[in-house]
Amino acid sequence: MGIIPFVTAPIIDVFLFSGLMALILSLSQKFLVNQDEARRLKDRMASLNKEMKAKQNDKEAYSRIMDDYMKENSVLMRMSMKPSLLAFVLFIFIFIPTLEHSYGDRHAILTEGIGNVTLGAVSYAVSYADGKASVDGAECTVPCEKEVNGIGWEMRHEPPSTALFVIHTPERMVFSRVIARLPIALPLAGENVSWTGWYLISLIPFVMLFRKIMKISL
Repeated sequence: MGIIPFVTAPIIDVFLFSGLMALILSLSQKFLVNQDEARRLKDRMASLNKEMKAKQNDKEAYSRIMDDYMKENSVLMRMSMKPSLLAFVLFIFIFIPTLEHSYGDRHAILTEGIGNVTLGAVSYAVSYADGKASVDGAECTVPCEKEVNGIGWEMRHEPPSTALFVIHTPERMVFSRVIARLPIALPLAGENVSWTGWYLISLIPFVMLFRKIMKISL
């Protein structure tokens, strides 16, 4: 089940969802911040920055200009607090949970190397031994990618661990859904990306586009 109604391809679904989120964030910046004042402050700071470079050898003048620059920057930062706080709340309580629910990782808790995982509303037996995992009758050396019921999943093994001497995570197999395949490998991500990578890749150009259309300065 996707996020956008009537869209079944995950790569398009996450892409359109990213555009919708970028639009919401851009509108919040547009209407929660006085754009004319933000533009004035940024122009003023650019002018002060040029003056500081010209007065580098005059310590007194440089210090005075720096004080003015920091005051303007402080005002600009306070102006950005409302949209930043709203963006944080939306990401934590709406954007991320929505994507995680539809495309987040699935886990198979292992007991003596055997467990079960639900992929696409279907339960599969999972086994792991000697660096090799088996699911739906297909075996591979992890980390690896396998297609299960027409859906690509990257599989990896996580041994049991305890964080901060309190939180215990049992041995498990982790299944990350492949949302997009990139023409070139990205650092840390590779050629296959999950919803996290594809969401960020899609979000950035949408944000830049809406900022330009709406003439957003902050």
